[in-house]
Amino acid sequence: MKKFSFGELFKKGTTSTGRPSRAATRIRQSYNEDILAPSFAPEEDHGPPNASTFPCYDFLRNAGILEDFLTLVNRAGLTTYMSDEREQYHMLTKIFVESFQFDNKQYEPTVAFRIYGKTVTMPLKDFCCALDIAPVGTASRIDDNPRDLLELYRGITEDDCRTIQRGKIRNIQLPAIKYFAYYIATSILGRENTSNISSYHLAFLHIALTGQTSYHLGALIARRLTTRGPIFGGTIALRVLTYLNLPLDPNDVPLAPRRLDITAMKSHHFVTTDSTLDNMVYRMLFSDGEEKEIPLPQPGLLSIDRQSWSCTKEEVDEHMKIQEFHQQHDSEDVGTSYDHTVTYPGASSSTYPEYDPSSSYYGDTTSWDRWD
Repeated sequence: MKKFSFGELFKKGTTSTGRPSRAATRIRQSYNEDILAPSFAPEEDHGPPNASTFPCYDFLRNAGILEDFLTLVNRAGLTTYMSDEREQYHMLTKIFVESFQFDNKQYEPTVAFRIYGKTVTMPLKDFCCALDIAPVGTASRIDDNPRDLLELYRGITEDDCRTIQRGKIRNIQLPAIKYFAYYIATSILGRENTSNISSYHLAFLHIALTGQTSYHLGALIARRLTTRGPIFGGTIALRVLTYLNLPLDPNDVPLAPRRLDITAMKSHHFVTTDSTLDNMVYRMLFSDGEEKEIPLPQPGLLSIDRQSWSCTKEEVDEHMKIQEFHQQHDSEDVGTSYDHTVTYPGASSSTYPEYDPSSSYYGDTTSWDRWD
């Protein structure tokens, strides 16, 4: 198989100064040409803003995926961002996102936006500093169907070789990776429709799983903020406001907080509808459409440190048979065998883990390459 370097997968960046802003037109062509999933119907930028979601540590802990999730967050350099759970605000978020523009100039890319009535233009590297995300990697648009990201998608979905335009977050097999993808989708690359996957999600997953990437995550966030659709980005707007030392409007209204708790994860078909925090059953989807229900936690089967980031049906069945064998010999009161195969039809309180300050990209900037 021919191998490609990341540099071969990008087109030369172009500026966006000539296009209208989000608020300039009610309906316009999407500038997010990187989406791998089907296009949504034309949407307006109007409507109430949505709060960025926070992780639910009770859910993660009881599912047995907290450590793996925090590892992915740390590798992606998002620990400081994730731990920022301050209130988000209605007017701040709406004005910031609707006015946001990204100009990918060759030597110094910039972003422009409004904080209430104040217009601000800042270098992309300062925008990254506000989010505490490393300003490294190419800021050019990702080419159509990049080989590296397509191979990653197939690697985390049990070699799902269907048309990539039909790629779904739900096809991801390991629960920690899938939860991280939903977190990215609803907190950083916020979308009302969290079913489809995109090259943006996969770029974040690539660095989270490997620790290495040439994709500029700050540029991906900036490009996402310029696209039409439901308004997200409350945490981003708040961190930028704080970075610029600007005051919060005392009349602004807080947005209702949202978490990826068990209720939210049921809606994503992550766990069965009758799951509880003390009795979770994970729904694993295979490339042929078959689904298996797996009681959580399952660290031996579903850890991100396993050799492969997906499982075969035979591997799952063998693991569950061995587990049931041990359970039958460890208990005198043995229930009926659990059928793990089904046919696929088509906010809680949290505690906060201790974070390692070294996981922040802004702990030490001496090793960063110069922006070219």
